[in-house]
Amino acid sequence: MAGTLKIRIACVVMLLALAGCAASPTQRLVKTVARQQRAEQAYRGGHPEQALADYQALVQQLPQNADFWFRLGNVYVRLQRPDDAVDAYQHVLRIEPGHAKAWHNLGIVRLRQAEAAFAQGAQHAAGIDAGLQRDSAAMAHGIAALGAAAPDTPASSASAPPPPAAGRRP
Repeated sequence: MAGTLKIRIACVVMLLALAGCAASPTQRLVKTVARQQRAEQAYRGGHPEQALADYQALVQQLPQNADFWFRLGNVYVRLQRPDDAVDAYQHVLRIEPGHAKAWHNLGIVRLRQAEAAFAQGAQHAAGIDAGLQRDSAAMAHGIAALGAAAPDTPASSASAPPPPAAGRRP
């Protein structure tokens, strides 16, 4: 129900935003809704590159639409582009500071980045600084254990996150 309401509100916002465009507002709205549907189908269908192109076009067209930015962040996660995902989620939070799913996904991405950074630090400290290697490895392990409670996929705007995956590695 909430998802349907958000889509309806997004459509009204799009209609108002497009009212000043050269093409008729109805034509622009129809094209925008079609692109939104295509992006969602591509995302759900496992075609993140197509979803990426569509969501990038949508956020250019409607830069204040937090839902499009959120979904763009999710696409970046699927494409293993964590820095871009962080940027997209932060953009969501500038528009809508109370967007709980954006905060959640931002936390997951940052946990994975922290784990990777400590693991790299441990690897590079090997043979040079045993204490640093031990501490970095312990941090990476601790973050990995904490992150094991995080789902493999980001929270989506359509449903709750899936249950945690056993033995997940970023």
